[in-house]
Amino acid sequence: MTGGREFLRNELVAVASVVVPDQEPVVTHDPGPVNPGVLFDGRGAATVCRVSVETGNPKDPDPAAAVSAAAEALRARGWNAEVSAPEDGHYRVAASRDGFEVAVHAWASDWRITFTGETPLVS
Repeated sequence: MTGGREFLRNELVAVASVVVPDQEPVVTHDPGPVNPGVLFDGRGAATVCRVSVETGNPKDPDPAAAVSAAAEALRARGWNAEVSAPEDGHYRVAASRDGFEVAVHAWASDWRITFTGETPLVS
């Protein structure tokens, strides 16, 4: 589980660094392995890790360019990435690789770009 978590965290930071090269990405969420179903149906020891990273260019935000660059960077690193059509100023990319899932979000009303990922479920 630790290997998958580290892989995901490193991938998110690396892609964020490509998208906004002159900013230092910040890991904003990394609580470690959690059991996503335990409160709902009492499932056993299956765990998942979720990691979020933020970056952005406050001087020149361009959410469309950011998600396009994120998709290109993810593809260059072996991810299957798809850019969704913008909705009400919300731009996003969904990507997957070997059971890992990543979403990149950017908004016309905010200079920040959020990279969120999840490891495969491990029993």
